[in-house]
Amino acid sequence: MKRSSAPNISAPLSRSGARRKTSFINPICVAATISVLILISLGGTLLFFASSSNHSNLESHVNEKEGASQQQQSSQLRRQQSADIISGEEKRDPTNTQGLLIRANQIGDIRIAFRPDLAGPSSIQYVIDVVEAAAASKSDGNNIHNGVKCSRCNFYRAEPELLLQGVIAQHSISSNSVSLGSCPEKLPPQAHCPEHDPNCGCHGPIMTKGMVGWAGGGKGPDFFLNTFDKPVDWWEHQHTVWGELDEESIRVVESAYDLPAHKQGMRMLDKHIEFSIELF
Repeated sequence: MKRSSAPNISAPLSRSGARRKTSFINPICVAATISVLILISLGGTLLFFASSSNHSNLESHVNEKEGASQQQQSSQLRRQQSADIISGEEKRDPTNTQGLLIRANQIGDIRIAFRPDLAGPSSIQYVIDVVEAAAASKSDGNNIHNGVKCSRCNFYRAEPELLLQGVIAQHSISSNSVSLGSCPEKLPPQAHCPEHDPNCGCHGPIMTKGMVGWAGGGKGPDFFLNTFDKPVDWWEHQHTVWGELDEESIRVVESAYDLPAHKQGMRMLDKHIEFSIELF
């Protein structure tokens, strides 16, 4: 018997007559999809690191600002401590402080006993404030009883047999708060005094040997030590007297008259006598 051949059967057609296409995955599409996913993943990673970096930079900036702020506050505190020289416990009552000791290596020690009865409290308080401000500005353990250097403490003028003049000042202390001394009660009140000087230049007694006063009829920081043997009546009552020298201190002052000097209207020392100050 003769075997029949296998029938030639075509793939079925759709009702529209079109042949169905076999389903398959395009490699190009797959590659493109994977690339997109990789890029998205990489972008997210980069975004994360960028965000982390920005956050870190922000924290660093904040920390730097906080550190600068703390440093500024610390600096301000130190300046305030220097400016607030007199704390509650350290603030001295002028009536409880006997005087000022000037230590000048060139000539020796000069003791000035305070005279608040002549100057009033403000001149004494100014001197105390200068000493305490000078002590507070030092970091070497100096104190008000151990000879401290101030911004401007020196003698610069010497008139033999008459006076030694200098300045006592600390940059953080102003003498604007100092009041001029009062006019002696025994003098009759003056009429027609100028508004800025109601006492018509009368601010203290006729100065005698050993008295210490503010120079120029003013209220500091320039001052002078009088060594004239007789009352200096030609100065009249111009000067506020805030201190007085003892005998030994007068001798020390008089020794400065032998130092080299030159005429410049007044007799000015060739070299200033620098000194330190302390309270007693």
